[in-house]
Amino acid sequence: MKILVVRNSETAPEGAFGDWLRDQGHDLSVVAGADLTPEAMQQAPLVVLLGSPHGVYQTEIPWIAGQRGMVAARLAARRPLIGICFGAQMIAVAAGGEVGRMPDGRFFRGWLGLDQASDPALAGPWPRWHGDAITPPPAAEILARDAGTVQAFALPNAIGVQFHPEATPALLADWARLSPDGSVDAEALAADSTRHFAARHAARDALFALLLRRTGA
Repeated sequence: MKILVVRNSETAPEGAFGDWLRDQGHDLSVVAGADLTPEAMQQAPLVVLLGSPHGVYQTEIPWIAGQRGMVAARLAARRPLIGICFGAQMIAVAAGGEVGRMPDGRFFRGWLGLDQASDPALAGPWPRWHGDAITPPPAAEILARDAGTVQAFALPNAIGVQFHPEATPALLADWARLSPDGSVDAEALAADSTRHFAARHAARDALFALLLRRTGA
């Protein structure tokens, strides 16, 4: 299958998810979020929207405002769509939900579990890196929650996860380097990545398969 991967930041590429998709024989076409066109968004058999340090509410940034409209059109057409972190938030707002900063100023960084998961394939721990919270649209099926935040939800032919199953140890180390001083214990994060990334290989495979299955692609 031809899959359009939308990199909304070069600091948040497709990582382990991209490796898995290629191993399954899929053909990936990668485009920057700022270069996405309505034609590409609508024509691709499957679209994967990736993360960004921006917020989806920053609609003063032209490409964010434009992407919201494109995603809304794809959702309305019930075309297969996967969103990760910023991508999941984009799906939520395009479908009529809301996204905003967490009122208590929390920012999740590192490997974290989930309080609730509707499917064993969703069960953590997973890498998380976000300070925004999703209020999904009323029609969404909530699939996972943690610490008062929605971590996964589904709509017809679409699924979004707030966490980062695609994140490799190298990506997490890069995010730690880019974070404000004192906000991340880089050594502890590296130790967690060493412990969890290899051990959760089968868990990642199961989750990636679930993401594709829930889109109907």
